[in-house]
Amino acid sequence: MPVAAAHAVLLRAEPTDLCLLPGGESLPSDSPVCRAGAVLPRPPRVVRLVFNEPVQPIGRGLRVVGPDGRRVDHGQVRVAGAEVAVDVEARAPGTYRVVWSVISPDTHPDFGTMTFSVRRPGGVIAEGTAAGGDAAIWGAVLGALAHFLHFAGYALGFGALAAAWLTGRADRPSGNFEAPDALWRLTGVGIALLLAAEPVAFAAESIALGAVGGGSDPAVVGAVLDSSFGRVLSQRLAAAILLWVLAGALRSGALRAAWTVPLLGAALAFVDGQAAHATSVRPAWWGLAVNTIHVGAMGLWGGTLALVLLSRRHMPASSVTPPAPVKLLALAAGVAAVASGAVMAFQHLSGLRDFVASPYGRTLAMKICAVAAVAGLGWFGVRRAAAPRLLAWDAAMMLVVLALAGVLVLLRPPVP
Repeated sequence: MPVAAAHAVLLRAEPTDLCLLPGGESLPSDSPVCRAGAVLPRPPRVVRLVFNEPVQPIGRGLRVVGPDGRRVDHGQVRVAGAEVAVDVEARAPGTYRVVWSVISPDTHPDFGTMTFSVRRPGGVIAEGTAAGGDAAIWGAVLGALAHFLHFAGYALGFGALAAAWLTGRADRPSGNFEAPDALWRLTGVGIALLLAAEPVAFAAESIALGAVGGGSDPAVVGAVLDSSFGRVLSQRLAAAILLWVLAGALRSGALRAAWTVPLLGAALAFVDGQAAHATSVRPAWWGLAVNTIHVGAMGLWGGTLALVLLSRRHMPASSVTPPAPVKLLALAAGVAAVASGAVMAFQHLSGLRDFVASPYGRTLAMKICAVAAVAGLGWFGVRRAAAPRLLAWDAAMMLVVLALAGVLVLLRPPVP
């Protein structure tokens, strides 16, 4: 039963899925046990799947294909919290395949297949009912790219602009927001990345869900937009457009609009928590609060680094940001990011063994190493008066951190 690297975990199925192992893992789909499935003496009337959290069918939802390749499910797919069920007419002897695709509250898709046989194995399962492995891989790659673009856009858009205001780039007595053209170009790149991330994320979600059964499913497009993922997508796009408007107002000299930038950035960080592991933490408000602090702090840290590079390379010497405010802001953002990250690791790891035993833990370990490198390079780079190459390496490591963060969002943590 192939499944995506999602966050909803299939706990049990009726008829029994012989491939399903404890913890949501499964045997290889080409295993003889998986190919025939459980052999039932009597036809089942219902196919029921139970997950570890509430889910919603999306795309093809839940369907059952008989030994002759025809669908045998009928009626509406029923959903009751974490349970999804559909009625079936499985009277013919032979092997049946169940194909399912759902979306969890954190907007991540999960999909897979299972088989069972009535009286005896046999018959021909229609081509294309298995989950598409290549499409699933492409969906995961595009999903990681979308998260990277979003996090990078957040740092360059919100982080750099907020850092410029917080470290004194605003001329408060005159009521203007003074900043060089290079900062506005940086903010523009950030906004462009935020806007570009959402179509990529939509393509990733659609490809992953359309992979179930092989080929594309026209129903997926509408279903994705009408899901929890679609709601998060619209909120992210709205935040990027609002930042675009605010940046224009600030550039025209409206200092009073400056305080809304960090406020909008915090709101977007909260929205990001709705599409991350934070939704599985109990109580939910605690998970969302920690995730909001972590995303906001990482974005401000990255934005401060971008502001330092801008000061060293593009600003005239007379307008370079004073080192003290920059160092203080970078230190505060870095400490908040590391502290909140440690809390999140405690929430999703059961012990040190998970750093080696799980893909999530191994990726998190790499991210921790990259964060340490960012902190070390940033410390030496800011302390030295002329260290543009060191700061450039620091910026490159920050991009590595953001890329690993994009991968982490897609991986299932050891502790849901």
